[in-house]
Amino acid sequence: MRSPNLSPSEEGTPDEEFDYRERLEQVVDEKRRALLDPGPPWKEWFLFDGAKWWMGLLFLIFDTWIVGAGIEAGLLWVGLLGLIPATYLELLSWRYLWFRSDLGRPVRGGFQPTWLRLTEFGRWTPEGTTVRTLGRAALGPEGTNPKEFA
Repeated sequence: MRSPNLSPSEEGTPDEEFDYRERLEQVVDEKRRALLDPGPPWKEWFLFDGAKWWMGLLFLIFDTWIVGAGIEAGLLWVGLLGLIPATYLELLSWRYLWFRSDLGRPVRGGFQPTWLRLTEFGRWTPEGTTVRTLGRAALGPEGTNPKEFA
């Protein structure tokens, strides 16, 4: 088998040369597609997707500190009870940053905040960014249909 670093002009069978040219065409095509659509900027990628993992890890560390403080004080039940408000605050902060409501359902009477949902769209979501920059009307009167983008 020929090394992939060999050029087609070097010694090889016709099948190897064909495979080499086919792989070369695939790489050129992938490069062309990557240049045409490079994807989201790093900031958008981090806020919309990457930071979720770090926030989850931060919540886990915070919860461990709470339980560890309860164990250190000799009152495990206090640490476990402390997880209740901590979990609620973590849920609120997660939903504040990354909540994505169903865009297919019609909006009736505007958004009403609840004790579990503070914002209509999360701050670090594409919909939230659109609403903050262009206004709610940019998503349409009934929101956008996710089937349009499939």
